[in-house]
Amino acid sequence: MDIIKSFTEALKGDLGQQIGKDTIDRPYTFEDFEKWKNYFKEKGLYKEIAEKEIAEQTIPTLCEFIYTLSQYFPTLAYYFLSKILFGILTLKFSTTEKQKEMYFDKLVEEELFATFASKELESGFELKRMETIARKTENSWVINGVKEDVVCTQEADLFLMIGKIDVPFQEKNQYGLFLLEKNMPGIKVYYDESKKSESPLRTANFTIKNLTVGEDQFLGSLQNQYEVFNQVLDFWNLLLSALLLGITRAVFNQALEHALEMNRFGQRFMDAPYIQQQFAQYKTELEVTEHYFLFTIQQPQPSTIEVTQLKLKSMVVSDEIINGVLGIFGFATLPPDNVLRRYKSISEAVKYVGETPDFHLKKISKQWTKLIS
Repeated sequence: MDIIKSFTEALKGDLGQQIGKDTIDRPYTFEDFEKWKNYFKEKGLYKEIAEKEIAEQTIPTLCEFIYTLSQYFPTLAYYFLSKILFGILTLKFSTTEKQKEMYFDKLVEEELFATFASKELESGFELKRMETIARKTENSWVINGVKEDVVCTQEADLFLMIGKIDVPFQEKNQYGLFLLEKNMPGIKVYYDESKKSESPLRTANFTIKNLTVGEDQFLGSLQNQYEVFNQVLDFWNLLLSALLLGITRAVFNQALEHALEMNRFGQRFMDAPYIQQQFAQYKTELEVTEHYFLFTIQQPQPSTIEVTQLKLKSMVVSDEIINGVLGIFGFATLPPDNVLRRYKSISEAVKYVGETPDFHLKKISKQWTKLIS
């Protein structure tokens, strides 16, 4: 993963400064997002991931890259995280040769983007209550259901959709993954117009009505591909932790700089004992979590429990520090470009999406174990 390592080192120097001018020094635009997305594509980011084996040393390399990039451009870092996990790696490990021919090269070359569709209005992430059902016919599947809060919908061409699979003569509930194209007849996407945004993190709901697809769109049941999906979801939690901690590190550094420069009532803001105490507390908590993060990603094979604990700890620390910083300053005293508020909104969006892997790893892990035993 030499290319990924070189990206990480460059982000710590001149490249990070260039991106920072477009995203931190001033409010960034959609054109900035496209500019830097294309930069990493043209430098071979996806090709490197697709061609190399996902070995143990790959995990810390990608985690460090996401952690570093998220300090400058968290929206782009999340886009890469979703692209890598729900596109390249899922198709690399769990698809047939024909499915790879249909989609894999296009995902690598940036022509296609895939995201995950799991949550439902009534059942949330609860599989047993899920109402999206794919019924098996002789040569196809017929799918009906509704998914909500699908992230990156505006960018996505493909959806990894999870739902119940109704197979003749089966005795137990089974759940499967389908790779659906956004423009398939039977799929309708709905955006909440009250939440207008150019961000690729924009969410949407979509309905699936009498959608008929062939076996080429079926990736397999969770029961049959338990180890593959569990590996991908563990990897997702590691990268999500990297993203949250990178965002939190950027917020803390910018807040500290702001506190050292700002004066209030003729006194330097940072000289107040309470402010010093709060920043010291946040610094300690963030550094402890970052050390735990580095220790976990360097393990040869971190367990699902260790990975989940890391993600939950990252979520807690991120929430405490970002909300704490906003509380210290108040909205009236934030920098003119609202950098800290923007990081807060991105952090909240990512943490919300982060509930999906928790569902898989916690609520149905016992059920999976019984089914494959």
